[in-house]
Amino acid sequence: MCRPIIPASPTRVQVPSRDSVGRARGRSTTLVLCAVALTVVLAARALVAERQTVDDVFIFLRYARNLATRGEYAFDPGVHVEGTSSAAWTLALAFAWRVGWRGLGAAKAMSLLVGLLVPATCAWTVRRTLPGRPLLAALPLLALAFDADLATWVVSGMDTALWTLACVACVALSVSSPRAAAFSLGLLAWVRPEGPLFAAAGVLALASDRRSLLRLTLLAVAPVAALTVLRAFYFHELVPNTFWAKMNAADGKDYTGARYVASAIARRPALLVLLPTVALPALRRPGSSPFRLAFALLGASMLFAVAAGGDWMPDRRLLVVALPLAAVVSAYALAHVRAVVVAFATLTLVVEAALTFDHAIDQDWREHEWIDQRVASWRPVGRPFVEPYALDWMPSHLLHAVAPYVAPGDVVAHVDVGELPYVMGDVAFLDGFGLVDREAGRLAFSPHDVALRAAARGAFFAARPVAVIVVLDESTGRPFSPAQDAVMDDPHFAAGWRELSRVPTWGGHPCVVYVAKDAAPAPEAIAQARVRSWLSAVPDVQ
Repeated sequence: MCRPIIPASPTRVQVPSRDSVGRARGRSTTLVLCAVALTVVLAARALVAERQTVDDVFIFLRYARNLATRGEYAFDPGVHVEGTSSAAWTLALAFAWRVGWRGLGAAKAMSLLVGLLVPATCAWTVRRTLPGRPLLAALPLLALAFDADLATWVVSGMDTALWTLACVACVALSVSSPRAAAFSLGLLAWVRPEGPLFAAAGVLALASDRRSLLRLTLLAVAPVAALTVLRAFYFHELVPNTFWAKMNAADGKDYTGARYVASAIARRPALLVLLPTVALPALRRPGSSPFRLAFALLGASMLFAVAAGGDWMPDRRLLVVALPLAAVVSAYALAHVRAVVVAFATLTLVVEAALTFDHAIDQDWREHEWIDQRVASWRPVGRPFVEPYALDWMPSHLLHAVAPYVAPGDVVAHVDVGELPYVMGDVAFLDGFGLVDREAGRLAFSPHDVALRAAARGAFFAARPVAVIVVLDESTGRPFSPAQDAVMDDPHFAAGWRELSRVPTWGGHPCVVYVAKDAAPAPEAIAQARVRSWLSAVPDVQ
């Protein structure tokens, strides 16, 4: 029996009305304008602190210069020690040097351009993940635009801006492709030494079961393994030298790790603790994997800051990356509450950030060696990134003090490395704290190891530096640097070097310059010619 054919009823297709399309376009336009305006605010805030400079950027620049001009990833030619905290940033600066973007101004401009992408990347991630609450995408923009720590470090010329953007980019990639996000998490090892820790936390956050955990782990391990092989081949080490110099050394740090994290939380409690805690119960919901990843990386940043024991640099450098990650998680915390609560929370974040505003006005702290003193100078220079940067008073003093004794090709033993080695580009250096010095770095990690003290001592006497720059602890009369302490304990030091000058530095502790007893001073005209030659080779500083 044949059944009659009943025509199917036509399927109704929901066609958006002109009003809804117009409202969506209006919201998108508003978000774009908001992103542009608040990025400009962040840029303006950064330019206020553009003259502030920390020593370690000059380590990057000396490595980048040698890589670009000599083809060597080395602080001193022929000595392959990985003394930078970011392979990726060093390579970027070396490439810039090769194409003519050279010096401190170029490094600062590059880091600013990278850092200004961070708020918009956070906003895009929130917009894609929470399409039903489009205006929440403005929350990260507002939370970050006025933050002093972010503003200061995105214009530092250091690797902080690249590291921050790289972590946020991993979260953005997880919106559409967990596999791409996992591979990018592995690439974090190329950007900062703590990258593998972040990768492990991120993979655990992204994995939904054992099979996905294995698959994502393999993707994340690949770039880490490649870097490790290259590191072993070129530097004959499995970890960067900065691991030994910084991870177990107590000297030069303002905080313990826990106090360091607490100081950051005290500045942004709502952003870093309150709203992420509110979001925590909702992170198990379907579709929340980007926010789980951001939360995991936020936790990794605080764990690393505790493990590292803090940092001597101002404005909480190690936790700058926590700010945008927390902003993304905070947006998710407000995804299911009323608009009035969202408005109140957003206003709280803006006020909280604005209260840190004065902390970016710190342009002269290196001139006086007063790390925590703030200088109220609210105007950027007329030609940022172009006008030469003034050398700190201590490197300037040391440059003129050692010029009569140090000629190109000589060796100087310095308690620290930074501006002076960058200026004296044709002089080799031993580094008291071990950032670019293998033996001194090992001793910084284990300062009481007898064998390591002997190795550091042997490296010093083998190099026979013409000048030795030491900072002494005023209370004990002993050097802060474990390597220099080991050297000065040896009677051969007193027999071979004599004190030349002594001036106060770090908290009033004396900085003492010693010179080899058999080194005769050059005439004043020759010494001044050496200073002019060194300075003319680095026109970005004066």
